[in-house]
Amino acid sequence: MNNQVFDHTGTEIEIEAFHPGEFLLEEIEARDMLKKDVAKALDILPHHLSEIFAGKRNISAKLAIRLERLLGISSHYWFGMQMEYDLYIAKQEEAMA
Repeated sequence: MNNQVFDHTGTEIEIEAFHPGEFLLEEIEARDMLKKDVAKALDILPHHLSEIFAGKRNISAKLAIRLERLLGISSHYWFGMQMEYDLYIAKQEEAMA
C-alpha cells in the first residue's frame, strides 16, 4: 500500500503518524462526553483511558469493538489506525538500528 502524499507542486509531504488515542480524545471532546462516562461505557479504568489518550496504552481488538458500539465508528477503523501507528513506529525504530 502506498501512503505517499504530495503537495500541489508534486513534492512529497512527510506525514507524521499519531497514536489513535489522540483522535479518540478529540472525538470524545467534540461530542461533549465526560471521560469518566466513556471509561465506564468501555468497561475500562479511567486512568487506562487517560493512558490511551497519551499514547501509553494501545487500542486492542476488544476495545475497538467497544468503541464502535459507543461511538458508531467502525472497529476496523480503530484497530487499523492502531496497526498503522504500530507499523510506523516499528519502521522508525528499524531505520535507526
